[in-house]
Amino acid sequence: MADAIPEPSPATRERILEGAREAVALHGVAKLGMADVCASAGLSRGTLYRYFGSREALLLALSRREAERFRDHVLAAAREAATSEARLAVLLASAMQEVQAHRALQRLLESDPARVLAAIRSQFAALRGQLREILGGDLERLTPVERGLVDADQLADWITRLLVTYYLVPDDEPDRMQSGLAAMHRMLGADDSAPDASPETS
Repeated sequence: MADAIPEPSPATRERILEGAREAVALHGVAKLGMADVCASAGLSRGTLYRYFGSREALLLALSRREAERFRDHVLAAAREAATSEARLAVLLASAMQEVQAHRALQRLLESDPARVLAAIRSQFAALRGQLREILGGDLERLTPVERGLVDADQLADWITRLLVTYYLVPDDEPDRMQSGLAAMHRMLGADDSAPDASPETS
C-alpha cells in the first residue's frame, strides 16, 4: 500500500515563498528556475511542485504575498505612531522605507511589471480600506477635510495611490523623497484660513 501523501502545511508553503523571494532577489524573474527556489528554500522539487504546480503559479502567489506584506508593514507602522498627528507622516515614511529596503520587490518590478501591477490591483481596495480605518479621525481633522475641500474617503484614496506610486516610481534620491513627504504632511495639516496678507482694494 502506498504511503499517504501528507496534508499541505502552511509553514511549508511559507518556506517556499520565502525561498522564492530570496531567489528573485538573487536571480531576477527572467532567469529564475524552480531549481533556484528549491535551493533557496532547502526543499525538494517534489515538495515544491506539490504546493505550486508551475513557475507561473508560484510567481503569482509570491507577488500577492509581497503586496500583502508591503501593506501590512506600512499599516503596522502607522498603528504604532505615538500620536495621531504623527500617524500620517509615519505611514508615508514607512512606505518609502519599505520600497527602498525590499530587494525582491524592486527586482520583480524591474523584470515583470505586469505581474506586480496585477498584484497591486488585487490588494488596492483592501489597502485603502485599512488605511482609512487606521487613520480614522486623523483624516477628519486635517484642514482640507475640515474646510470641505475634500472628504476623508477621497483623501484616503489619494494617499493610497501615493503609496503605490512611491513603490512603482521611486526617487533616485531618498532624501528628496523624504523631504517631499514631510512637505506634503505639513501642507495637509496647515491652517490657511487666516486672512489674506495682501492689501485690500477699496
